[in-house]
Amino acid sequence: MAKRRQRPAESRRRTQADSNTYRFFVAPEAVQGRVAQIDDPALVHQLTSVLRLQVGDQITLLDNSGWEYATTLDVVERDAVVGMITGKLLATTEPQLKLALYVALLRGERFEWVLQKGTELGVTSFVPVVCQRSVIDDLSDIGAGKVERWERIVREAAEQSRRAKLPKLRPAMLFEAACEHAVRRSQTFVLWEGRDARSLRMLLRERMASVPEQAAFSLSLLSGPEGGFTPDELATATMHRIALASLGPRIMRAETAPIAAAAAVLFEHGDLD
Repeated sequence: MAKRRQRPAESRRRTQADSNTYRFFVAPEAVQGRVAQIDDPALVHQLTSVLRLQVGDQITLLDNSGWEYATTLDVVERDAVVGMITGKLLATTEPQLKLALYVALLRGERFEWVLQKGTELGVTSFVPVVCQRSVIDDLSDIGAGKVERWERIVREAAEQSRRAKLPKLRPAMLFEAACEHAVRRSQTFVLWEGRDARSLRMLLRERMASVPEQAAFSLSLLSGPEGGFTPDELATATMHRIALASLGPRIMRAETAPIAAAAAVLFEHGDLD
């Protein structure tokens, strides 16, 4: 059995006060030395009108670089909020495994649920995939408004779950392009319930055993739509030398499979205890 990668014990200890502090992602330029200038209208509205924070309140700012900035509010106005940086800490909440989920577009809010829960677990990037059985037929059907909503869901989930870096939300791809993109970047598995699939656990342990203990490790998972992948798509995956990975004998819903697989992979790798 491959050895699970372990984090140092001190990286898992957090104070109660820190866990109760509001956390917000801001643009990198918002943090200048010991001063944080927040001009983003949506965030200013959230701080002042929704949360009703006041001068002297403490929050944590994140610039998407992995650093956390303890901030005490100094100016709270309707059009801008200014804070003083009182501490800077390199976050320890990001997973060591770089896990990408290539997820078929699903009906209703199911795809959004995958984005939210995947972010909470520690997924580092999402790629929407248009498959033959997807709910849309063309990439042009994905409007800017929908992408903005997806980005907001990812950001809010990252803030809530104490992430220090936002998972990347990449442009949608057709299935074959997604296969080509995934295999160029990392080891890739397609989630499939058929008899030809091997156990995801065994595939992962074989992969981990071949990687030095301290080496960077990345993995991509492709998950299908309602109705599953077509034979042509499975043939395309096989042509790209992508292994078919099984999650066991039970059939999971299209939104359940990628989350179950992500949790299993991150646990096996040591990023979930």
